Amino acid sequence: MLRKNIRIDRKSMELISLFNNITGAIIKDCFIFESPENDSEIIIFLVKKEDVGKAIGKAGEHVKDLMAKLQKKIDVIPWSENLEEFIQYILNTTKTTIKVQTIEIKESKNLKKTVIISVRPQDRGKAIGKEGSMIRKVKELVLRHYEVDNVIINTKN
Repeated sequence: MLRKNIRIDRKSMELISLFNNITGAIIKDCFIFESPENDSEIIIFLVKKEDVGKAIGKAGEHVKDLMAKLQKKIDVIPWSENLEEFIQYILNTTKTTIKVQTIEIKESKNLKKTVIISVRPQDRGKAIGKEGSMIRKVKELVLRHYEVDNVIINTKN
């Protein structure tokens, strides 16, 4: 279910190298996400689960240092080969936790796989995000790393 060939461009390689030099953490991927908030970029680092503390640093010093250097928002997300766990990690990068109720993978007749994420009714707005930014972030990361064709938030409960 994991994608085998993930392309990392030169800019992302430079960011991975910089972040690795600052933190010593094992970085699996770096992804630049276009956020609708202030038309800004968020640099997302996928980090080996055991290295998240090392990556963030004491009181967030490593992330703050890199944010100051790059003048961009930074998200550090633990990597997991388990799709459900990975989705929960992405949704937990917000200031308030979004509780996932269920994750289903539906396969259509034409073999297209869709991941359907159900969240608590009170978390729907946060799971979708401003102008759909959170679901876009989840979708882009999941499609980049897993053999699926679509990701949606179930808004019916």
